[in-house]
Amino acid sequence: MRKLIGLLSLLFFIGLQVSYAQTRTISGIVTDISDGLPLPGVSVVIKGTQTGTATDVNGRYTIEAAPSDVLIFSFVGMKTQNETVGNRQVINVALESDAQNLEEVVVTGYGVTRKKAFTGAASTVGSKDIADKTDANPIKALEGTVPGLQMNVSSGQPGAPATIFIRGRNSLNSGTQPLYVIDGVPVTAETMGMRSSESQSLSPLSTLSPSDIESMTVLKDATATSIYGARAANGVIVITTKKGRAGKLQVNLTVKLGMEMKPSIPKAYKPLDAKRYTELQVEGLMNDYELYGEGGNAAYYNNVVFGGYFPYTPEGMKDMMYAYLETDGKTNTNWFDEVTRVGFVQEYNLDLQGGGNTETAPKFYTSFNYFNNKALVIGKDLERYSGRFNFSQSPSKLISYGFALNLSYTKTNMGAGGGYFSDPITQAYMQSPLIPVKDENGDWNFNTLNGYNPVAQRSKYGDKSEGKQYRATITPYLTVNFRPDLIFNSRIGIDFYDLKEFGYWSFLQPQGADMRGLGEQGTTTRTLLSITNTLSYIKSINDVHNLNLMVGQEVQKTKENLSYLAASNYPLFNMNQVANAAVPSSASTSKNDFALASFFFNGQYDYMNKYYFSASARADGSSRFGKDHRWAGFWSVGVKYRLTEEDYMASVKSWMNNLTLRASYGTSGNQDVGDSAFAHGWYASRNLFGFGYNYNGLPGSAHEQQGNPKLKWEQTNKFNVGLDVSFLDRITLEFDYYYHRTKDMVFLVPVSRTTGLETIPKNIGKLENQGIEFTINAKVLRLNGFNWDLSLVASHNKNKIVKLSTDEPIEGAITIVEKGRDIYTFKMKKYAGVDPQTGEAQWYKGTTGSEITKNYNEAGKRYVGAASPKFQGSVISRMSYKGFDFSFQLNYSLGGKIYGDNLTYDEQIGGSGFDNTTRYVYDHRWQKPGDRTDVPRFVFGDGSAANNASTRFLMNGRYLKIRTMSLGYTLPKRITDMAHLGSARVFMTADNLYTFCAKNFRGFDPAGIGANGIQWWNYPTPRNIMFGVTIGF
Repeated sequence: MRKLIGLLSLLFFIGLQVSYAQTRTISGIVTDISDGLPLPGVSVVIKGTQTGTATDVNGRYTIEAAPSDVLIFSFVGMKTQNETVGNRQVINVALESDAQNLEEVVVTGYGVTRKKAFTGAASTVGSKDIADKTDANPIKALEGTVPGLQMNVSSGQPGAPATIFIRGRNSLNSGTQPLYVIDGVPVTAETMGMRSSESQSLSPLSTLSPSDIESMTVLKDATATSIYGARAANGVIVITTKKGRAGKLQVNLTVKLGMEMKPSIPKAYKPLDAKRYTELQVEGLMNDYELYGEGGNAAYYNNVVFGGYFPYTPEGMKDMMYAYLETDGKTNTNWFDEVTRVGFVQEYNLDLQGGGNTETAPKFYTSFNYFNNKALVIGKDLERYSGRFNFSQSPSKLISYGFALNLSYTKTNMGAGGGYFSDPITQAYMQSPLIPVKDENGDWNFNTLNGYNPVAQRSKYGDKSEGKQYRATITPYLTVNFRPDLIFNSRIGIDFYDLKEFGYWSFLQPQGADMRGLGEQGTTTRTLLSITNTLSYIKSINDVHNLNLMVGQEVQKTKENLSYLAASNYPLFNMNQVANAAVPSSASTSKNDFALASFFFNGQYDYMNKYYFSASARADGSSRFGKDHRWAGFWSVGVKYRLTEEDYMASVKSWMNNLTLRASYGTSGNQDVGDSAFAHGWYASRNLFGFGYNYNGLPGSAHEQQGNPKLKWEQTNKFNVGLDVSFLDRITLEFDYYYHRTKDMVFLVPVSRTTGLETIPKNIGKLENQGIEFTINAKVLRLNGFNWDLSLVASHNKNKIVKLSTDEPIEGAITIVEKGRDIYTFKMKKYAGVDPQTGEAQWYKGTTGSEITKNYNEAGKRYVGAASPKFQGSVISRMSYKGFDFSFQLNYSLGGKIYGDNLTYDEQIGGSGFDNTTRYVYDHRWQKPGDRTDVPRFVFGDGSAANNASTRFLMNGRYLKIRTMSLGYTLPKRITDMAHLGSARVFMTADNLYTFCAKNFRGFDPAGIGANGIQWWNYPTPRNIMFGVTIGF
């Protein structure tokens, strides 16, 4: 058989030799000029033909070519390079990375556009930057790297969702998150289920392995987003997964092992140890007796609990406290250490890609990924299995087809039920360090201050909060080239998501014990089906007139089913299944669906690669609205002018490579009306009746929602003007100014109570956002194999409410939503520090002026700033020398306020009895006349208003964070050849290493606060250190 194959091959090559007497075998290696590493998958094509190949995993290629042929080497994100064959038989090529390359493409979801023809604003993050991060949620790789994108991650637990605003928040009461598109198909991204709005929720995007992602593109302005119409008011994030490449089979194995550790907590926010706690509590007891004598709290405990046994001396009060807490004073429990651990992270990824060397051969990419994270906080973990298979083939010039399939299973355990006060982090700050975790018999100690033992709650028979996510996404497509310039594409997307949840409030916590256990069980399934058909006409006339037109049609159908069951009163503590409970407490089911039909157009024209014009239009019809307002139109126009192509710029082209002006204007919509304002956002235009009520033993119903058939889309008008400049082939600059104005915002407006309801949704409000974005990329150094690239990202956003449902502002305890002001404006009583003589808290009287009062009720609320930062961005550095590479990313935020709502408890000054407090209170408390400080006198049982809402707990939100640091080494070829490997790289990656924050910040991480700037007991963002190896076969 081998001889036969050899004979056939010989005859074949003899035939080639006769036909192409001048051809020869050309081979070589293609590398990255920045680090010298081989580049797999580089396209190598003979100019003017369809003959080509691709480099293998080692960057090697072979191709038959004649001396007169020109080889074109191209790769996404790299400059295309042409090489004339001549007399050479070996042609080695080093491609240069250029993030701002004018020939680079922009992936818009409905297709790929040349960057130089793209008139809009978009930012792309590549696969390396995504894979370098250690979080299970790949979206977090965008943090700090994309100008104009604000990310808030209020929980550090594995796979937690991220709140993203692209160019500000464009709505108050409706959906605010961007649209996510994976391989051309919109997918489910919002959290769902029993805990969709809690810190225990999991992002559905965590089902996607970061190793499978080729790039993520953030679409921002009208030109980029309006083609998505009703779903694009908040921007679009397009995720492109890896595809198969021509050439022989390439196999890569990546193994990552790492640790998850406690963050760098400011000293001021650490709970007190036993010594300081005892000193402070005794001081508080003595202060109470000094101020109130026999009528105080110290005397009450002494007299009522202990019959006046203890003397009112420091030693006597300490003994009384020991007796009350039933401790000998020798215990020193660090509850924060008890509820945390050194977590363990492991990830294994195997991918295979390849295809034939001909244009008609099939190509594929497949991967298998396992991720496991034993989290920082005890009882919380995540485990994910995922697999992907992408396939494509072009059997002829007429037709091509393929599909993408992703399967995943994710299991989580988030630990607890019962709200914030049962959370282990909350209890770690409240519990006394004098109380042990276990008693003298080795049993769990529940003789705590409030009955909670957070360590016991996470034990085998403690609380449960488990979730199992099953997800399947398949995207088949077909492309028909009727002519070289007329292309039809049809794509079907099916995204199936199934979430099964189980929660249990155990006997080992007060809320659960009162009910003899409470079990919850929920199931959520959502299926999203989309069908998209497009017809494109692409024509170039003498390279002068270039035209790209597309028309399309799309339908989308979403179905969702939910069920929930809860029951209490279990016979035994270890029988936690809901079926074992005796008392059903809640049961509900619901079924929701909606549909969207769309027709759209997109056109691009350029003249001599100098003047560019684009336009798009889309008509959307949504079932969420009444029949008279079901359809809406959205559009955009864009222009671009490359000044460096003009003859009068010839004198500067030696040092200025590119100078381009661009502008766009258009509209996009928001169909997620009222999703965060009321329960039935999918049916906001309709009257809804609820059933399942018991009316004197008969089935009953109730009117639950007053619909508004006149309700229509929220619409955002977007304007953008930008400047792109590059110098000396080393420095690129992008600058954008934008202005967004949202109208017809949905508000719940009060209605007559005779309706039996309180509100009705109406289109009333207006909101505007404006800002600037700035990006600089520089090739700082190229010297003897040493390369250093530096990027600076900066953005500023300012929002303002233009119109509300009424002239009256919407005022909360510490916030206000008011016409003419920032969405996240703080308004509260202004703290004036402590009276130096008495140690009492003081506030500024009234709403203006500098008069001070000790009566909290006399203090008026004042405007004290907003949570929105002034500037945000990052500094990213990449260095390489021979086989070594080193990179880091620093994220920063300037301006913006943070209100520590948790500090009203954590920084208690005696009002919470024997609860613990923080080092800030201990170090700064008033102790004697003349002390000038902001922490009042510590008084046991303090009944003052010192811990009520005021600017005492308002902090500066600025920070500088070491977000990511990576060090790697690629083994030399001579070593990998000895080991019979294609390539090998070892690396170390660290995330969230350290945060430099404002002096008055007391918390875990200023970057881990919600967009509203209110800090609660958040799951701390851990420090992750990962070690890994990638081997190519």
